[in-house]
Amino acid sequence: MQPIEKQGRRAVAGSLAGVRVVDFTHIISGPLATQTLADLGADVIKVEDHHGGDVARELAPHKNGVSHHFAAFNRNKRSIRVDLKSPLGHQAAMDLIRGADVVMENFSPGVMAKLGLGYDDCRKVNGRLVYCSISGFGQTGPWAQKRSLDLVAQAYSGVMSTNGAAGGPPLKVGAPIGDTTASMFATIAVISALYERDAGAGGGTGVGKYVDIGMFDALLTSLANWGGYYHTTGTQPERVGSGHYVTTPYGAFESADGEVIVAVYTDGAWVGLCAALSIPEFAADGRFSTGPARGANRPALHAIICPLLKALTSAQLLALLEQHGVPCAPINTIAQAFENPHAEARDMTLRLTHPAYGEVQVTSAPLRDVMRGTHTAPPLHGEHTAEILAELGWSAADIETFMRA
Repeated sequence: MQPIEKQGRRAVAGSLAGVRVVDFTHIISGPLATQTLADLGADVIKVEDHHGGDVARELAPHKNGVSHHFAAFNRNKRSIRVDLKSPLGHQAAMDLIRGADVVMENFSPGVMAKLGLGYDDCRKVNGRLVYCSISGFGQTGPWAQKRSLDLVAQAYSGVMSTNGAAGGPPLKVGAPIGDTTASMFATIAVISALYERDAGAGGGTGVGKYVDIGMFDALLTSLANWGGYYHTTGTQPERVGSGHYVTTPYGAFESADGEVIVAVYTDGAWVGLCAALSIPEFAADGRFSTGPARGANRPALHAIICPLLKALTSAQLLALLEQHGVPCAPINTIAQAFENPHAEARDMTLRLTHPAYGEVQVTSAPLRDVMRGTHTAPPLHGEHTAEILAELGWSAADIETFMRA
């Protein structure tokens, strides 16, 4: 597989060059975390079941035989095909772990231990190992054994209760934020544990550790100010759709030809909105001059500004708001978000090629200053099995036996 260098950027190894990650993950939460480590330069070896591999490989739509889902979370990795229940497969996995810095897995709690690959098994052969488990509810607590997916975690965590229109039913967040939030915290935790091992106080402990990440926990953290509101009042605010439970005007508003986002979060932005709509007299009106006052008088405020907003086209309104320093936005489709000069300038799309299936286009990460300068396309199932076993010191005869088995 040939790496593709990002045009106009010098090739760099990435800030985690030299770190080896053994990746037992699948679907989203684990693969996104290990992909982030790979983007940062780590050598990520994806250990896949000998039958179909990561089930994400099967998820439609496909292009040139590659699943959009698998491609999104598995660039910059090498794939080894292993039957973990067989003696040879277990030996291969332990040989990988013996020389690794990180192991990451997102099976249900207890599965890796049953395979003889739990943390207690692995640290016996590698005391420097950072071992990270991602699951729906973590490894401990009364819900630890509950089956979980992103939707389940959103519902249990309260995140789903915050989302939806006023008076309407709770709705899941469209993007899989349970998976992605857990993934980001897993990445932070792993890098922190590596730092503690190698460069922490006193020059590092030299010892690895176990990291337990739950999607439920991550989503409780992502409640952010909603969680803070609960801790302060013992209640939660009502759902307000795209709006804000305190601040107004803040959310989607009708223009003459569609909705636009108007986000007045400060008193200065309110003054700017009044200037943009040619109603400067309301900037200092006591009912609206402060954030708490605007929140308390939401219906009266909307009665004044909504007709004025709706009298302008989206283009006219956005131009006026930009001119007067009011945060605003069109409500882009995914295509509009990617296919614009700013996304291109920020290098947010990677175009990779693979000798077997050709070009694949994937979303980059917002890590441009620390990530590797060259990227490889997502691997075929087991593409690097022989290569990796040879690196582990296996003989050609042993590799042939393994491949046949």
